[in-house]
Amino acid sequence: MDTPSQALALVVPTRVPTPYDPLWGHWLTPAEISFSHGFRRACEHLAARKAAKEAVARLLGCPADPRTWHAMEVHRVPGTAPTMALHGAPAQRLQNLRLPQPGISLTHANGYAAALAWFPARSAET
Repeated sequence: MDTPSQALALVVPTRVPTPYDPLWGHWLTPAEISFSHGFRRACEHLAARKAAKEAVARLLGCPADPRTWHAMEVHRVPGTAPTMALHGAPAQRLQNLRLPQPGISLTHANGYAAALAWFPARSAET
């Protein structure tokens, strides 16, 4: 398989716009922006979602452009791990590669944000 099994993305504080900068609208959906603004360190939550999209795009070999960003959305229900919903070209790419839905993990501290994306291992039974 030519596709990597995991990808990591890091966003550094010097590359993070303020929480209400319109640039976030290029990378994140309105729901992701609204969710992140509900936290005290909104910039870190916004940046972690951007990092997750970068990691999943790398994993799938999708271009880093607004169409790709808006076809992916980080969902987070309190008490559960975040998940990445895929639509459009990223969803089609996943289906064409016959790969499982990627897992994601987000982290942030001191202005930094990072995300890991991976394809879950298939069991020996499948």
